[in-house]
Amino acid sequence: MRTFLAVVPPEDAARDIHSSRAVLRQVWKGVKWVIPQHFHITLVFLGEREEKIVDEFCGVVGPVIGGFPCFDVQFDGIGCFGSPSFPRLIYERIGGGADHLAALNRSLQAVMENLIGKDPKRYHPHLTLGRPKHRGVEGPEGGELLPPGTKPDNVGAFRASEVVLFRSVLRPEGAQYTILDRWPLKEAL
Repeated sequence: MRTFLAVVPPEDAARDIHSSRAVLRQVWKGVKWVIPQHFHITLVFLGEREEKIVDEFCGVVGPVIGGFPCFDVQFDGIGCFGSPSFPRLIYERIGGGADHLAALNRSLQAVMENLIGKDPKRYHPHLTLGRPKHRGVEGPEGGELLPPGTKPDNVGAFRASEVVLFRSVLRPEGAQYTILDRWPLKEAL
């Protein structure tokens, strides 16, 4: 089973992000855009694992997650992995709250390392907006993510109050996510 842990923006924040990034969907051709209902910020990706391993992982992450306080996530503009003229992934950058996400990632990685080994990738918190297809990707003139002179709107923030375990099934029409479990973050006193 293919799984990951993530922080999920509430529906209103996801709708705001989606509508404020309409210009991206207009100027980029050949990109598979993520629907707002699938917006999330991955904390750890477990990948394909036997259900037994996922169950063991779930049994130990609750106390780790519950020890972290709720926090605010502030979006900070558009970014990409790869070059802006030919990105591998287009995402919403995380400004405020990135340190909390990174701390959660480190703690969850420590638990994960004991069960399935260390993830060799450096953690870079982000919310995926779109994945360019291999062929026919075409962006705006000028080799940037947005047309020259276009300033992206600030899409605001949300309060992270829980961590969600998703199962991901890859399909030709896009990933299908199912919530398997969720753990609340600690409320501030």
